[in-house]
Amino acid sequence: MTKTLTRVVPTAQTQTSQAVVGCIETLNQGYEFLDNLQPEDYVYIAQPHVSSSIGEHFRHWLDLFHAIRLDPSRIDYNVRRRGHQVERSLEVAKQEITELIEWLFELPNSELHQVVAVETEVMLSQTHVEEVSSTFVRELTFAALHATHHFAMAKVVASIRGVESDSRFGVAPTTATYQRAQ
Repeated sequence: MTKTLTRVVPTAQTQTSQAVVGCIETLNQGYEFLDNLQPEDYVYIAQPHVSSSIGEHFRHWLDLFHAIRLDPSRIDYNVRRRGHQVERSLEVAKQEITELIEWLFELPNSELHQVVAVETEVMLSQTHVEEVSSTFVRELTFAALHATHHFAMAKVVASIRGVESDSRFGVAPTTATYQRAQ
C-alpha cells in the first residue's frame, strides 16, 4: 500500500517542501492509475498511435527518479533500464513508486537547494553528453513534470484499451491552475 497525498500534511514542525509534496502527489497519481489496469493493459502497444507500452513509459520516468536517487550530487540521466522487469510488471512498478514515495518522505529539506551536476545526452545525430549545473529540487520537479507528460501518453493507451482514468491524470500543474481559474 502506498502513502497517499492525504497523509502528507505539511506543518510548521515538518516544513515539508511543496515541491516534494508535488512529487509525492504525482507518484500517487501514477500508483492509482496502475490500480485500474490489468497486466495486459500495462504491456499493450497501441500502434500506430503510440509506439511504447504503458510499462515502457513508466520505466522511463521511473528511471529519472532513480538517477536522482542514485547519486544526488551527480545525476546521470543517461542511465536507463530498457528491458527491465518494471516495463512488464504492474507490481514491480507499484513497488518502485512506493519506494520512491518513502524516500521522498525522508528527504531532508536542507538537501533540496544543493547544487548538483546533471549529465544528459543532447543530440540525435551523434552521441554528445552535456553536463549542466542545477539544484536537487529543480531535478525532482523536472522528474515529476516529465512523469506527468508520460502519464498523458499512458492515458491514451489506456483509453484505447477501454480503461477510464481520472480526469486529472496526465494534467500538468500549470494546466490544472488554468482550469481552476475558468
